[in-house]
Amino acid sequence: MPRLRYLIFTRCGRGSLAWPERCKPRLCRRIDRTRSKPASEAHPRTVTFIGEVLKARSFEKSIGTNLFFRLVPQELGWTIFVGSKANAANNFCGVVTPPYRGINALQIEGWHFRNSDNTGPNEAGLKNVSAPLELREFYFVLSEADYRSAMDALQVLLWPYSYSSQQIDRAERAHANLRKGNGTLTIRDLQLNTLERGKQAGIDRAMFNVSLVFP
Repeated sequence: MPRLRYLIFTRCGRGSLAWPERCKPRLCRRIDRTRSKPASEAHPRTVTFIGEVLKARSFEKSIGTNLFFRLVPQELGWTIFVGSKANAANNFCGVVTPPYRGINALQIEGWHFRNSDNTGPNEAGLKNVSAPLELREFYFVLSEADYRSAMDALQVLLWPYSYSSQQIDRAERAHANLRKGNGTLTIRDLQLNTLERGKQAGIDRAMFNVSLVFP
């Protein structure tokens, strides 16, 4: 995946080809607007960055100790993913971002931005497809242990018929009390494909901003 390039500007003295000692340029670094607490802490409090992704390619960024944000490619777009390197199958967003059935903010697909017969944009009216658009809000747990706890609770909450009311109450409390971060992904630019009537649109390219807030 192509990387975005950034420029950093520094103040300097005038009238000399050599940099005065007090005005030597700082080392260049990639600007991702990341604000973090000291390295001794497990996670920064807030992480913000911008990105670009192309069809069938993934996007990945480290957001803390052994924690990564990803856009995982799907046929018509991507899935928002937060997780660890230990198990790339465990999406820390998926177990705490409702709704847990049907479409939610984690799925970014081209047809979300088109009306029901793919003849125009997804606007209010009879042809609206009731899908999230440019702003995607989500939650995520911070560890594999919390992922397993959330998954166990959801097994009870989504299929409650085999459980007692006490078990359901415990699952509700366990899920509600999980330590969670929250995030937003805002799509700034989008290039769709397959805009023929009756077909489902996909995405060729997306540019986006991400903001993640840790507890």
